[in-house]
Amino acid sequence: MEDHPVFTALSTSARQLYLLLRCIAFASRAEVQITSNGIRFSVEQSRVVQGLAFLDKGLFSSYNLNVFEEEQSSVPPFQISLSALLETLQIFGISDTSSNHRSHGGGFSSSYHTAFNTPALGLGSTCRISYAQVGAPLTITIQEGSVTTTCEMNTYEVQSQYDDDGGIPLDRNAMCLKIIMRSTWLHDAVAELAGTNPTVLVLNASNQSAPYLSLEGQGGPFGDSTVDFMPESKTEPTPSLARGKRQPLVTETFSVAAPSGSRGRVKQKYQFDLIKKAGRAMALASKVSIRQDVQGVLSLQFMIEINESGVGTTGAVGGGVASAAPDLSSGRVSFVDFRFVPLLDDDDEGEDENETEEEGSAV
Repeated sequence: MEDHPVFTALSTSARQLYLLLRCIAFASRAEVQITSNGIRFSVEQSRVVQGLAFLDKGLFSSYNLNVFEEEQSSVPPFQISLSALLETLQIFGISDTSSNHRSHGGGFSSSYHTAFNTPALGLGSTCRISYAQVGAPLTITIQEGSVTTTCEMNTYEVQSQYDDDGGIPLDRNAMCLKIIMRSTWLHDAVAELAGTNPTVLVLNASNQSAPYLSLEGQGGPFGDSTVDFMPESKTEPTPSLARGKRQPLVTETFSVAAPSGSRGRVKQKYQFDLIKKAGRAMALASKVSIRQDVQGVLSLQFMIEINESGVGTTGAVGGGVASAAPDLSSGRVSFVDFRFVPLLDDDDEGEDENETEEEGSAV
């Protein structure tokens, strides 16, 4: 089995793998699923927040999965210590500069040594991942010059699995909100709200009446705060005015399909500290797809571009309906997903319904 392991992969940059996996490092253990398209890492906390990182096979210079049944395209999932894996990947002193020197349009300025550009990668280093057989340790070998470090990480049986696609259930057939925007705008808004140390984040969206898109921080010791994404500038109204609907300027895609009885408005609460767990991905990504289903489950999917010149800002996030393990042939884009369970407050729901009725009568 050692001569013919179930899985082997070779990357010329441990740094890329480290920065992607660090986006979801809010839990000590991760569930690993090795497929023919790439490696999927999943972490969760109390089944109210989940982070998903997919390392596409295009990130590796070689990628071999040896399965013995033709219809089989993956090996059984297992758990590993994510904290131990990150320590191994940075064994040669990788530092995190991903939160610094952002360009105006999102991502990072090419004039600096950024997260994925060539000067920062540590030329000459390689990372080899090997999985001999089901139940065997996951072996990580990092080599830089004449120095080689090998770590055998214990694997653990997966205790329980979700239905759906392996995550907190998101009903893609009953979506009430779809937004695509630059991740910079979301990151700055959350950082602004964090100044009041709120306990609750309120997502408020409508394509019929103001506020069209806003984020509100509630419950902080310094009072509440709100960030509104305006539908028009002072000098140039949006073309959507002619259709009777408005779209915030910062969004590329803005679709609100509110449930009946809500007067065209989507309003939901989430625990602010959980949203902050996506902060590293917000800072690293070029774009974000924001989706919410009728049950209030929130999905934040971050598109992280990887190329020789750095982290770019071009492209789109697959229409906002990409899966947790997209099939990317170019290998230049990686996705990191977060899913959040909403806060339920019957009293607040009743107040919100009254407010929407009053708004409707006023209009």
